[in-house]
Amino acid sequence: MTAVELALPETTARLEAEVGDAIFTRGAQLAIRVGDAPAVTSAVGDDGRGRPVADDTVFRVYCTIKPVTAVAVARLVDAGELDLDEPLGGLVAELPAVAEGTVTLRDVLSHAAGLHRPGGVEIELIAPERRAAHFASVRRDPRFRVGVDVAYSERFAWHVLGLVLERVSGQPLREHLREAVLDPLGMADTWIGMTDEEYDAVAPRIGLNHDMRTQHSFPMLLERGRRMCTEVNPAHGGYTTATDLATFYAALVAQLRGAEDPALPSAETLRTFTSPVRPATLDRILDRECAHGLGFMVDLAGHEFGPLVSASSFGHSGNVGSSFAWADPDHDLAVAVIFNGIVDPASAFTLRPSVVRAIYRDLEAATAAEPEPDPEPEAPKRRRFGLGRR
Repeated sequence: MTAVELALPETTARLEAEVGDAIFTRGAQLAIRVGDAPAVTSAVGDDGRGRPVADDTVFRVYCTIKPVTAVAVARLVDAGELDLDEPLGGLVAELPAVAEGTVTLRDVLSHAAGLHRPGGVEIELIAPERRAAHFASVRRDPRFRVGVDVAYSERFAWHVLGLVLERVSGQPLREHLREAVLDPLGMADTWIGMTDEEYDAVAPRIGLNHDMRTQHSFPMLLERGRRMCTEVNPAHGGYTTATDLATFYAALVAQLRGAEDPALPSAETLRTFTSPVRPATLDRILDRECAHGLGFMVDLAGHEFGPLVSASSFGHSGNVGSSFAWADPDHDLAVAVIFNGIVDPASAFTLRPSVVRAIYRDLEAATAAEPEPDPEPEAPKRRRFGLGRR
């Protein structure tokens, strides 16, 4: 299927309707990759500053950025420089919540390490120079059973992962993520901590998210400021485009299908990271039964993506679903959607499945319209889009 053949009438109508209503978002950005075809993109509405959203408008995407760090960790696991099941106390001895006990990398990545406090907002309210001391003062709740209980870690776990990456790689985190993941995958419009020079160059393209949880929305002005854009925050401080996020997930799907890209962990390691660590379990922070991989949300129907995503799907969302991106390997599919409206969970979990449903319906229609290709010998089987699977 080529980009020219892939029309998205229902998806486009859905996005335009949401932007026109201006209840849940002011603008939207979409990118879809099917197989090795070029990305199909759409940008509609207001970037939050009264300008049209463009494909290269850069938005803060909150926790949707988490999997970039997970892939950096996976590369070191694949290289034998990190062990998923070795206690981390020796690497982060200054953090009692990790060093006291047998917390492993697998526990941290799968939100089963008891690192759900402090939350992201609490950390943002602490001066940057005092945050290390604050993390060092935190003790894990003794009632939390490490490796058994699950509670989504918005910030603390990814602070731990950042320290681990710096100490094993010998590089500052910003440089390591750039050199190990972003540049090799061609994600030139993605930053997890801009340099001052990068900020000066990209600032005109940075859009604004708006808090739309009340009748009168307000812009998140601090998110366009130099301090937040240059802070290296791998948990929820990433700035990117839908195109870059789709590129990221398309590369992971290709690797799982045997691409053998030396810039990525092996398919075997990547499959470990993108598969459920344990059966769907009540997440005490997300307040739903769902499955986690290692740094990824997995089996996305349990994460309010709706019933059409395959059981093999994996990805992540940010700030109650204002942005979300995923891979569906069963369909050789990578998708990223960015809204610049922040809403309540009930609204988000109504909006997101409706958009996902429109995407799959458009893909179903496009697939039904094209002739079946002759099967390639020894080629992995690909599912055709079908809406009656679940």
